[in-house]
Amino acid sequence: MKRCLIISGGDFFDAPRSLYDEADFVVACDKGWDYAKRLGFLPDVVIGDFDSYGAGVEEGDTAAPEGDGASPEGDGASPEGDAFAWDGDTKIIKLSRDKDDSDTMAGVKYAIGEGCNDFTFICAAGGRFDHFFCNIQTLSFIAEKFGRARLLSDNDEITVINKSSVEIEKKEGWSLSVFSLCDEARGITEEGTRWQLNGGLMRQNAPYGLSNEWTADKAKIAVEEGTLIIITSKIPGGVKAVKREK
Repeated sequence: MKRCLIISGGDFFDAPRSLYDEADFVVACDKGWDYAKRLGFLPDVVIGDFDSYGAGVEEGDTAAPEGDGASPEGDGASPEGDAFAWDGDTKIIKLSRDKDDSDTMAGVKYAIGEGCNDFTFICAAGGRFDHFFCNIQTLSFIAEKFGRARLLSDNDEITVINKSSVEIEKKEGWSLSVFSLCDEARGITEEGTRWQLNGGLMRQNAPYGLSNEWTADKAKIAVEEGTLIIITSKIPGGVKAVKREK
């Protein structure tokens, strides 16, 4: 398992240092470079079109270095058509604004090319909803390849799983919700929760998995077919869970 920490450009999250220390590869995506500096995290790669990076990218930062374009370690050139340079041990890749992938998706694909298969996103929630939703779909892309991916923020923690299982530790004052991210998710198990499932079915247009509760120290969530999004959210004022509809 090769762990990747993705620092995106949503709302700032004061992530614990342990996430950085445990990561094998760190990618900062556009504005995420600002956040990496604020956190004191040194990225292996900075990638983006730099339309939201606070300091901007100077002309000299976007030109490929002299030589054949290979890095000092010989890992090859940047994505075709995109310029890159080096800032110490950090590779800087400037993408064209005329692209299909978001900066975060581009960072994920680059990390996959470096052998990463376990992903955690930070600074990827909040901000513009379209960007946040794009990041959730990017988590789904990862989960379809490797089984799961997660996103951490101040008020929400999101895990996406595909044909996989996960244990979610109980957090006092937080809710636990499970939804389908596909037309139909089948063979769903929820254990260690007030409302349980055993071989259940969820559809993305029937969100009855809202606001469950833990009855054990950990809840086990599993799905045999399809993709689930598991969201734990901090409850303002300790509001009680809402009973799910059947």
